[in-house]
Amino acid sequence: MLPLLARASSLSWLLLPVCAQQAAHAPPATGDSTRIVLHESAAIDLYFHVRAMAGGSASPGEAFAPAVEAARELYGALGRNALALGAIEGLLPGCRTAADVATAFGRAPETVELRGGAKAPLRAGAAKLAQALVAAEPHFEALWKEHARIIADGRARWNERVGAREAELLAFHLASLGMRDPGLAIPVYLVAEAPWPGAVTHLDEEGRGVCFVAVKGEEGSQLLETVLHEVTHALDVASDESVLNDLRGALEAAGIGRRDAAFRDLPHTLMFVQAAESIRRIVAPEHRDYGDVSGYYGRAPESELVRGFWRDHLEGKLSRAEAIAGIVAGHEPAPR
Repeated sequence: MLPLLARASSLSWLLLPVCAQQAAHAPPATGDSTRIVLHESAAIDLYFHVRAMAGGSASPGEAFAPAVEAARELYGALGRNALALGAIEGLLPGCRTAADVATAFGRAPETVELRGGAKAPLRAGAAKLAQALVAAEPHFEALWKEHARIIADGRARWNERVGAREAELLAFHLASLGMRDPGLAIPVYLVAEAPWPGAVTHLDEEGRGVCFVAVKGEEGSQLLETVLHEVTHALDVASDESVLNDLRGALEAAGIGRRDAAFRDLPHTLMFVQAAESIRRIVAPEHRDYGDVSGYYGRAPESELVRGFWRDHLEGKLSRAEAIAGIVAGHEPAPR
């Protein structure tokens, strides 16, 4: 299980070590308003289906067994570190067939650096997985029809609830997070299922965030918050000025280093809180925070610290600076 900040079922933890330096890799704003572009791909759905089976205990069946085994081998070679899979999953955008995935994974680095500095082999294992996906693809056709219906339902829910209000939602979200509009078309690939936690954002080959969101298990407006939460990671990558970076700066100034869990966890919790507030205030008044529905807030003691100060800010009771200062002052360092 990932650290306390991980989502328990189907939303991402902070897979991007986002900081101001990363924003330098993002292309400049185009002048257009940021928008969310939903995508679907049978090949990408197949990849995440295999990864979901690799993370479970059910038998994958003869047709998918080699791909599932290859996925497990690669994950093991990477020290069971989901962060490292970003080096291949960020290559997936644009893939329509398993052969496309094989070509994309051929561009993966030979090795990837894990936390702590150790290097692990990547390209060879990714190539083995991709070739197993090519072999499995003909057997996926019937299942893809079912998955396509699940994805279509997710897209319909997004269009019905967000749709015409997307620009208003993003404008409120960006303003609340103190971000300038980067003018990006943020890709969100909907898939039927994915391994825990069910949604993730990685950097693509151009240094921009690309999001993958599983529709299964995301009932009602929970799917809307999931998508917006992942989009927030992509916006974080593209933004050098934001509440999130202000909070990171305040944590560093208080002696909390970038390797401390709180340096990742507190800004990430603020993402949870703001995504829920944005959905509730703009498109779904009945929405309940994912953190409440999943029990996440109860498991992360400092979630209430962040939620309390940030809600007070949104309600005009505190300035942005006062809310950030309150979060930092209320943080209790982990015992050494």
